[in-house]
Amino acid sequence: MIGRPLTLMTVATSSVLLGFTVLLLLAGVPSDLASTPAISAAFMMTLRSFGVALLPPRGDRNGLREAVLSLLLTTGTAWVWWIVDPALVPGAVAAALLLSWPHLIDGINAFADKVFHEAALAAGARDLGPGAFTRIANARDIVIDKSAVMSGPDLMVTNVMAFDNEPKTLLAVAASAEAQSSHPVAVALRQLAAQWHVAVRAPDRFEPEPGLGVVALLGGQTVVIGTTALLNRLKIDSFTADAIARSLEADGKTVLRVAVGGRVVGVLGLEGTLRQDAGVAGLALRAEGLVPWLFSGDSQKTRKALGDMLGLELLDDPKPGETARDAVASAGLRSPLVLTLSPDRTALELRDCPAPEGDREDTVPIAVSDTDDIGAFPALKSLAMRRNLLALHARRLLTGIWALAGLCGACFLVPFSVAPMLFALCLAILWAFARFSVANTGRRPAIA
Repeated sequence: MIGRPLTLMTVATSSVLLGFTVLLLLAGVPSDLASTPAISAAFMMTLRSFGVALLPPRGDRNGLREAVLSLLLTTGTAWVWWIVDPALVPGAVAAALLLSWPHLIDGINAFADKVFHEAALAAGARDLGPGAFTRIANARDIVIDKSAVMSGPDLMVTNVMAFDNEPKTLLAVAASAEAQSSHPVAVALRQLAAQWHVAVRAPDRFEPEPGLGVVALLGGQTVVIGTTALLNRLKIDSFTADAIARSLEADGKTVLRVAVGGRVVGVLGLEGTLRQDAGVAGLALRAEGLVPWLFSGDSQKTRKALGDMLGLELLDDPKPGETARDAVASAGLRSPLVLTLSPDRTALELRDCPAPEGDREDTVPIAVSDTDDIGAFPALKSLAMRRNLLALHARRLLTGIWALAGLCGACFLVPFSVAPMLFALCLAILWAFARFSVANTGRRPAIA
């Protein structure tokens, strides 16, 4: 489907050559001259078929511009030879068109993909989706979900600050309210409760508030655990808790307020472990021309602390329950990439956002790496840019060769029967270019 434009134009041009042959035969032109356009049409279709089979076209370039230039060259050739010697027009037209036709132009990027794929795997990528290099090369921003820079999904409760009661009492209330939740916060609270030998009981009612916290009924009293936004929505004063939370948030911790019966009774501080190479990865992404943005559902102070530690820009405050890909749509970024932890938490996934129309982006990420290989993504950007540069130089060189060959054919300096050899020469040039461009890219970057 992607290669259809140039293929259809090749078919149309070949049909015109066949029609031209019929007209020449009806006009009484000797068959050895009249059959030249038909032979050229057969070569064009054959070489185009080989081109599509060997280098499946990519959507980066359809080749119509080069095909139109070939037609213009052929038209000029026909006009000149009609003035000089009309009998030579069929041979000149056939040679100029066949030798200048861009049989491989829309498959150059496919060839580059094949060559660079091995280098991408060596750089840490575990898998690459269709068109991965093109999408990565064109991106200017990358949104990094907080989960992607943490060494694991687990959180650790570092602060249990009770206002009126013992910390153990506050922990018992919080862990019991979260007893029916599988959220990492709930898991961390239950783990600490087990360590402190605090009894946990199931709540009478449990209502999660995505992105904000939870509301539970425990022993006839309403227990609220969450952010300031949740407490404000429920009209619970959190001034004292907010004052305490600021110092914890400045250290990059996630801070939750605990309210019982409409009154704040304490503050919980939690934190995860950042990947050792997370900060270096942010610098490496910038060095490759990507602006890294941090997505986190934490408070502004916590996000700023994490952003400063990792060298990442900050997105606007996310809406409750919003994912990284949802937040990108309202951030005004132009076709950014999104780096997140996979749903099963076993891999890092690089995705498009927004997804191209009709793409299976929800099920097929652009690239995947192991969770401990965040350094693969700066390397992928470097490879993608080098691959694009390879394709650009290859297109220019091959277009120049085709133009020169078309002129030589139009001047009868070379016969059109050299077209298969020219086709093989172009493949050899592509191979040499790719091998030269991919040299030394198999080394893993220092951040890995």
